[in-house]
Amino acid sequence: MDCIANSKQGAEVLLDYGAGRLDAARTAELVAHMRQCPECAALVEAQSKVWDALDAWEPVEVSRGFDARLYARIAEDRAPAWKRWLQWKPLPLAAAAAVLALALLIRVPDWEDRIPEAPAPAAQVEAPIPVQDVHGIVIDADQVEQALEDADLAPASAM
Repeated sequence: MDCIANSKQGAEVLLDYGAGRLDAARTAELVAHMRQCPECAALVEAQSKVWDALDAWEPVEVSRGFDARLYARIAEDRAPAWKRWLQWKPLPLAAAAAVLALALLIRVPDWEDRIPEAPAPAAQVEAPIPVQDVHGIVIDADQVEQALEDADLAPASAM
């Protein structure tokens, strides 16, 4: 017999042996193999413990009406998402609507408050003010600004 630990059908043979569905010839062959292979013997022992635990397990009694409640829950889950959402959310939805209505009743903003005021026009200088440097030479501010822009050295406030 092939080792059930290395065989593709090993799990199936192991389950059949544990369930008692393995024929007599295969059972004798497996028992003979387990005497020579400690790895397979450990697998069969672990599987037999699982079967013993399953045999000792007693299921809990299902409550009356369990099937009806189960099928109702399944039907609820199959309902469209918006129906499920509305089914559980009517109170918060109504509360949100009430808060919004109350906010609108308390303070309705005037349209005049919403219209921003036009910015005040900047003061316009009619003519450049002549500036003299320390040597008494008159400097034209527009010429200085243009020269700085041309040289790419204009200060950030001038731009």
